[in-house]
Amino acid sequence: MYRRHLKTINRIFLMVLFVFLSSCFQEDTPAEIGLFCDTLAQVNAGSVNTDGLSELAGHALVIETLLESSPSSIHDDFQRVHETIDAWAGAVNGDKPMIKTFEKLNAPTLIGSEGRITDYIAKHCGISLGGRAWVEAERPSAQTVCEAWPRIGTPLTFNNFPNLPDIAGSNYFSNTFIISKWAAKLGIDTLKGAFVVEPGGKAVIRGQYPNARYFAFHPNDMDLNNLKTLRDNELQPDEGSVNPFQQVVEADAKNYYTATLEFSEPASEPARNTSYVGFRKDGIRENQFVMNLMRLYHIDSGDRPGSGGVPLPAMSIYDSEGERVRHFDECDLFAPGVPQFRTEQVFPAMPVIDHRPKNPPVWSTSSNFEAPSDTLANADVQYLNTQYSRRFGSIFVVRAKYLTAPDTRGGESPAAPGRQVRLYNLCTYNFWNGGATQCILENVLKVDTEGYYTLVVSDFENVPNNLAAHDATWLDWGPYLDGQLQYRYVYRENDYVRAIAEAVN
Repeated sequence: MYRRHLKTINRIFLMVLFVFLSSCFQEDTPAEIGLFCDTLAQVNAGSVNTDGLSELAGHALVIETLLESSPSSIHDDFQRVHETIDAWAGAVNGDKPMIKTFEKLNAPTLIGSEGRITDYIAKHCGISLGGRAWVEAERPSAQTVCEAWPRIGTPLTFNNFPNLPDIAGSNYFSNTFIISKWAAKLGIDTLKGAFVVEPGGKAVIRGQYPNARYFAFHPNDMDLNNLKTLRDNELQPDEGSVNPFQQVVEADAKNYYTATLEFSEPASEPARNTSYVGFRKDGIRENQFVMNLMRLYHIDSGDRPGSGGVPLPAMSIYDSEGERVRHFDECDLFAPGVPQFRTEQVFPAMPVIDHRPKNPPVWSTSSNFEAPSDTLANADVQYLNTQYSRRFGSIFVVRAKYLTAPDTRGGESPAAPGRQVRLYNLCTYNFWNGGATQCILENVLKVDTEGYYTLVVSDFENVPNNLAAHDATWLDWGPYLDGQLQYRYVYRENDYVRAIAEAVN
């Protein structure tokens, strides 16, 4: 009797297991595939009405529309993409904390989901944009060569979703701090990859002015909002040194500076070269976390990783009594023989529409998809962007007045007199891919006899053969359906830059 019952139970178990496995490996039906491909065609033709929605809410709605008709084999992938973008939109609306949303945006599983969706569309809907093969991989771990600056963003490590980086020789180095009295008193000096500092303590940074068009320290609070920036032309030099961003200097001049992050409330009489980071941007709520970025735009050595020909700065951390508790010397991350970090991550050219392009194009000064949080944007930069789409043509053309800027790669000083702006650059992006397709500096633009430049954005197949005859400059669209052209102007309070922003707004 027992054996008979056992055989019955085994048969039932095997039947359930068979049904379960059959459902897992069941192929999508022709009807499911047809419905999805038809929906994709309609979506990519612009059928989703995103009027009145924020940029990110519009992206979420596009994915949600595809999710509703997605076959079972890619349903979970669409679900993951939708949850990620929807969480980002929620952070923009203030419904969710931005710093937690960053974890979703940086998850490597997002690459796999986009990649499988891309492959499915190519196989079943016959739409393949080409581009590089996608690679799902972990982000490079924090480097250990320069302890004071454990996180780096170079053209080899940072050019992927969701960064929208500048890859024309721009490099980013950062450290983070947790403000905690109890952790400091317990002797904990590092927590979750961040340096621990007690309230009233400070971090003192001493370094050399880099050979770059622009650099600054950008501390951000726990909401990822900008605190006071310590920027190149305002960083007073140490005694006996000179600041090459304030005046034209000799090549062998000493050029050291000292900058300080004070983990306390702002002083009534601020100390020089100091940012007070103990309170959040609103000046009311106490701050518990600081992400400090050192941005270098357009190092003189070219469009490559580097720290501007000088080591990364030294840093000392002090307690509230003024006693030094940690110190890190200057460190050359790019010295000969030091291994260079690079990411293996590659996002696909996903054939899904960007809902934002209009015909005629619309310009915006938004830096972070209309987010109330600064979301680590550069406070010194005036952003200007527009979008374009193959729905409206295969070539996008911009004609504008050329503004002069110092050519530091050509040997000019960043403080060269008579220039209209410090810099501006131009980059092309695709939203779903997130990386920069191409970035150029303003001095690469060809200028005509009237003082204007003509920018032509297209893929390789559609490059006009009369570019030279019209003094036009070409910028790569890439293999995507849509793209974004973005300008970065420094400084945002410059009269010319302000006039551009006011004209757009």
